[in-house]
Amino acid sequence: MKYTNRLKALCGATLLGCTAALSTPALAANEAMMDLLKILKDKGSLTQQEYELLVNASRADTEEVEGIKQEVKQEVSKATGEMPKINTRGKLEITSPDGDYEFRIGGRLQGDVTFAGDDVNFEGSEGGDPVTEFRRARMYISGVLAKYWKFKLQYDFADDQGGGTPNTNGIKDAYLAYTGFKPVTITFGHHKMPLSIEELTSSKYITFIERSQLVNGIVADTGGGRQYGLSAHSYFNDMFTAAGGIYAGSANEDTAESQAGFTGRLTFSPLHEDTRMVHFGVGYNYAKSMNGSFNIDGEPEIHPGADILETETGGWEEANTFVAEAAAIYGPFSIQGEYAMAELSDGPAGVADADTDAWYIYGSYYLTGESRNYNWKGGSYKQTKVKNPLFKGGWGAWEIALRYTSGEFDNIDGGPGSSDADILTAGLNWYPNNNVRFSGNYVSVLDSSPDADAELAGDLSAGSKADDADYFILRGQWYF
Repeated sequence: MKYTNRLKALCGATLLGCTAALSTPALAANEAMMDLLKILKDKGSLTQQEYELLVNASRADTEEVEGIKQEVKQEVSKATGEMPKINTRGKLEITSPDGDYEFRIGGRLQGDVTFAGDDVNFEGSEGGDPVTEFRRARMYISGVLAKYWKFKLQYDFADDQGGGTPNTNGIKDAYLAYTGFKPVTITFGHHKMPLSIEELTSSKYITFIERSQLVNGIVADTGGGRQYGLSAHSYFNDMFTAAGGIYAGSANEDTAESQAGFTGRLTFSPLHEDTRMVHFGVGYNYAKSMNGSFNIDGEPEIHPGADILETETGGWEEANTFVAEAAAIYGPFSIQGEYAMAELSDGPAGVADADTDAWYIYGSYYLTGESRNYNWKGGSYKQTKVKNPLFKGGWGAWEIALRYTSGEFDNIDGGPGSSDADILTAGLNWYPNNNVRFSGNYVSVLDSSPDADAELAGDLSAGSKADDADYFILRGQWYF
């Protein structure tokens, strides 16, 4: 009996000490302690009176500590305001406690190496030496002001690294958008006009290293891409989007001529689940060049080197561009295609109007089970999420892809001055995690016209034609 009383006294003293420790915020109102007290009472180690005394003391201390915490929190809030939310998972983002203000820093770096086949010698290099370049080296700040105002400022520091093709370094995005009229967003400043699913998908997330001739040639050179302008975008009925904009020129070198125009786009997506999607879209762009400088050209779906397709005459003042798009996702498989046609008119005296068109189709497959990430409200793609990142239980995401492109530039009823070419691109992408990507593309010109041969002649070995040309491109990319 004497031993039992001593044990009870020891337990009581220990529990009283534990109850005192509950005055710290980390142990306040500790349910585990309450459970322990009950167990000791049930086993007879504590009397009912001792149990009630300790429970009441613990509750009293808890209430006192909570009161002190609230007082301290109020004083801290008065002095400094509430702490902002900071997100560093793949990005640096700071958000105010009420969510009305947000600030984010991001960027991307894309380093390319382009190897030429035996029949190609890049200008400025001997024997087909590889061309290395920083394709893009961008930094941006973006965020939200007063809940309804979004902003973004993005600058590209990349410059011509070789091969004779400038990277159009300088300001990319510089805009302010108002979102208070949901679901309508109104954007003002330098931003992408709504035309072409591949153009509207960020270069971070496109499947291949370079976009197709349809985008780099027709869309980019007739008023698509980034422009100074005003646009509106909306979505409705859980399947439709509508967007339109007016613009007046661009800060990018490839469309820096003085021009104005308007663009419209409609998309329809009757199915858009996590791993299944169906998408259709149509777009139209009208552009007026103030100095008659419309001319469509493009490299053979690589960045450095000479053009392969071009409306050689040039000097047109008006361009009407039509784009049709379709895409689908089924689990790890996706397919996408577009057709574009541009009519160039009002050229110099004696120069006929030109009709150009291009189309592409490609498929991709994730060997590791991921699916492309479709954003139906924007009618474009976002970042694919890696299921099993490297060093975290897996080997990252692996994707294979194949694209076929056909273009006919300056096709004046099959007459002279028409450069035609078909291009095949095979790609392999490895995503070790959500912020790093390595890509390899093999590009081969399958068929070409004599005018396409002449366009690419500066990059060809003696006696070679454009359809002898092939290339291998490697890219390392990180982004956040």
